[in-house]
Amino acid sequence: MATLLHKITTTLTKELLAAGDGINNIKYITIANVDSSNDAKVDLFLNKKEDNFHILSQVLVPQGNTLILGPEDNITFDNSRTGFSLRIQVDNGSSSATAVDVIIKR
Repeated sequence: MATLLHKITTTLTKELLAAGDGINNIKYITIANVDSSNDAKVDLFLNKKEDNFHILSQVLVPQGNTLILGPEDNITFDNSRTGFSLRIQVDNGSSSATAVDVIIKR
């Protein structure tokens, strides 16, 4: 079953939804910067094999703020077994981790 709540605390790419999770009706994605002192630079992207397709690229989410993505931000995609996974990578601009919470609402 797909996980729709994520705590990101690393600079490594994190898979939010794997291809085959079947979450095709996303309404909103919130990315909350919960780090105590750092701004977050966020990459949010679709992945299929070796190809990445960015929804967000190096978008700044200031410390203590939340970014909300809705239907107008092209967040719906094919999440079937032959479709795309949804991934995120977050850092503080200096290759250090910044804590963010991600909620996917369908």
